[in-house]
Amino acid sequence: MIERTAGDDNVDVASPWQLRAAALLTIGSLALFVPLQLYYDLGDIVRGLWPAYLLQAMLGVLLLVGSYTAIGRRHGDQLSILFVVSLTLQVLWGYSITAAYPTLVAFSLTLVLLGAVVFFGWGVGRVLALSVLALGGFLLDGAMVVGVSHHADAPFGLAFVTLLVGAVAAVVAARVLSRSRAALARREEELAALSARLMSVQEEERRRISRELHDELGQSLTAVSAFLWLLEQKLPPDLGELRSQVVDARRLASQTLAQMRELSQLLRPSVLDSLGLVPSLDSQLQAFSKRHHITTSFHADEMPDRLPAEIETAVFRIAQEALTNVARHARTSHVDVSLTRDGESLCLEVHDRGVGLRHGDGVRTQGTGLVGVRERVRALGGTLSITSGSGTRLEVRLPLRNPAPGRPAD
Repeated sequence: MIERTAGDDNVDVASPWQLRAAALLTIGSLALFVPLQLYYDLGDIVRGLWPAYLLQAMLGVLLLVGSYTAIGRRHGDQLSILFVVSLTLQVLWGYSITAAYPTLVAFSLTLVLLGAVVFFGWGVGRVLALSVLALGGFLLDGAMVVGVSHHADAPFGLAFVTLLVGAVAAVVAARVLSRSRAALARREEELAALSARLMSVQEEERRRISRELHDELGQSLTAVSAFLWLLEQKLPPDLGELRSQVVDARRLASQTLAQMRELSQLLRPSVLDSLGLVPSLDSQLQAFSKRHHITTSFHADEMPDRLPAEIETAVFRIAQEALTNVARHARTSHVDVSLTRDGESLCLEVHDRGVGLRHGDGVRTQGTGLVGVRERVRALGGTLSITSGSGTRLEVRLPLRNPAPGRPAD
């Protein structure tokens, strides 16, 4: 998961489905208009425009194929620029060839302008530059072909004004959408800050409750157990039944104390504060294996003794949630966990050998636990990916900013 925000005149990177929608619309328009032109006995226009139509089809196919490749998805913004500019030049080229239907050409260019705003989220600057290209090219074509066409549907001046109005509408739409995206981005930042604050408060409350359970209630139960032991020693031999009840009470107090200490470790393991991330994850995996009878393997390579406190807490909680999902859903007998440092980033991988994710399994991919994982990753500027193949693999990458080795967690 990669979160991005858009400023007033910034652009969003086009997602694969946006690229595919634009490509299918481009190819579909050819499949619709060419038969209609032939139906209305406009074969001369089709014969004149076949190079432009071929270019349009190639652009659509290029965009469609690119949306399915890793390189295309990574460079979606550059691909959208190439596609939109080439499509604009293709329409202008087609008009210069046939000099036919200037109003239809103006309408086509307006659709390209609006498509750049709707499909690719272009900002005002780009749409304005594209409008200048479209208007200038259309005006230049018109100066060369006026009086040549036998298929003029309207005066060129009217077609030019139509395109001008369309260009203004596209620029205004880009402005409105840019401001809406900026407002939405600000709201997302506010919600992300609130989420980070809530998680921080929740973590502090867990730490406080864990400390109280371990120190205050734990000491009280230890004292109760000691008093019961003294009472057991002082009971006369003829009170065997009472002695047995005292023994049972002391055993119950010891069991309660053990459960309370386990709960305290689940809330906030003391080893995380005292020794750091790697020992705490190792201890967590041992407890997980014992509790759920699932074998575990843990690898930690090139890890410093200590990391920033917020990263240690986030990685520990993410691993905890991932293991909880494994125990609930994976139906597996083994899980691999690795923690590595790759340059200036930290990578956590949790890979089970279970049933994997079913297609459309919204419960397992959109649950509140994974929402919390996404929020933790986003708050630290990292990325999250969840893939399903031979089991399920969760991979988290977090940037290591301002590392503080040796500093204990707050």
